[in-house]
Amino acid sequence: MCLMPALLIAVLLLLGRSNQVRADLAANTLKTPKIAPPGGTAYGKTLGEWLGTYWRWYYSGANPDQSKVGPVQLLPLPAADYISGTGAPDDPALYCGHLELTLPAGTPFVLPLFAWIGERYQGYPAVADDIPIDNAAFLAAVRPNLVIDGRTVITTANDAAFYVPPTPFDPIVTYATPTSYGSVAAIFFQSVGIVSAPLSPGVHEIHLYEPFILPAGAYPLIPSGLGTIYDNTWIITVR
Repeated sequence: MCLMPALLIAVLLLLGRSNQVRADLAANTLKTPKIAPPGGTAYGKTLGEWLGTYWRWYYSGANPDQSKVGPVQLLPLPAADYISGTGAPDDPALYCGHLELTLPAGTPFVLPLFAWIGERYQGYPAVADDIPIDNAAFLAAVRPNLVIDGRTVITTANDAAFYVPPTPFDPIVTYATPTSYGSVAAIFFQSVGIVSAPLSPGVHEIHLYEPFILPAGAYPLIPSGLGTIYDNTWIITVR
């Protein structure tokens, strides 16, 4: 008869500890000297401006010769290999990527964790543009775990601080050729990302494990929902 109250107390204690751990993680990571605070400016731009610059570069072809903006490197994304899964919310498609690159000492960088890009399609305006995902639904769907040199930097405990809500591209990013599914331009982005201060000379590892599970009914343009997981690693040598 006394077991249920004892279990309830134990669960409440565990929940309290879990919430405190999440709060401590958010406070610690927001103060890390390697990551620019999301509310201000870093290297002349806000986080939203840097992510807008990044995604404009990326959807304009990601030309490596145009990947630096002043001293700041727009960090390339690894080419992802499909591993498994159907892409449904209950059977996410898993993609793994690995990229090795060298940066000069003193190079800050921009790294997006995830984005949703709204597009325009052949046949516009008869064919409607994409619409944004609701902010709360977006953050509920994204479950990032970003680790730099063994230190956890971004999780669901603090990812909302690094979230940029739907932001139009001005002007829109027109593609050189239409995609296989008929899109012709990127018109807005919503994204989670970071701006990092330069890494010290030596070899560094960045690992991002990023599930994106959008349940059925959460987004009207994909009524059945979708599920993807990105498991990406960057090995960065700073010289």
